[in-house]
Amino acid sequence: MSTKQDKRNKRAKEKAKQANKSRAHGRKLDAIGRQNYEATPEMVELFHTLPALDENGDMPFVNAIYDWSLAEYQFDGENQEGEALQVAALCVMYIHWVTSGGATTLMQNELIEAALRLVEENEAFKQRYQAAEAAAKSA
Repeated sequence: MSTKQDKRNKRAKEKAKQANKSRAHGRKLDAIGRQNYEATPEMVELFHTLPALDENGDMPFVNAIYDWSLAEYQFDGENQEGEALQVAALCVMYIHWVTSGGATTLMQNELIEAALRLVEENEAFKQRYQAAEAAAKSA
């Protein structure tokens, strides 16, 4: 039988979880309302650890970006399209960072359009993303 204290503790735990989740979601790669999006120092730190770009168009870095995003943004599976776009946007930022010699700023519209193209049209991204998602679920 539950006591009042148990109920309070449960409610407090739930509120803390909600607060952490909304705080994490507030830090998402959110380019809306901005002309440019700038990678955070944490993102640049991640970029330094990722494998090099593949000349054949493969994307071996998607798994690492997915894992980082999962931890950073606390993906819960409720918005799968948004989560895929989040990972794609980070992939775009990484590709831009590598190809531009370390530039961390990208035009908002370019970022969004490129992320959408990755999610909708790029087979390498789709395969790597599904593999990363499956690996995370089985872990």
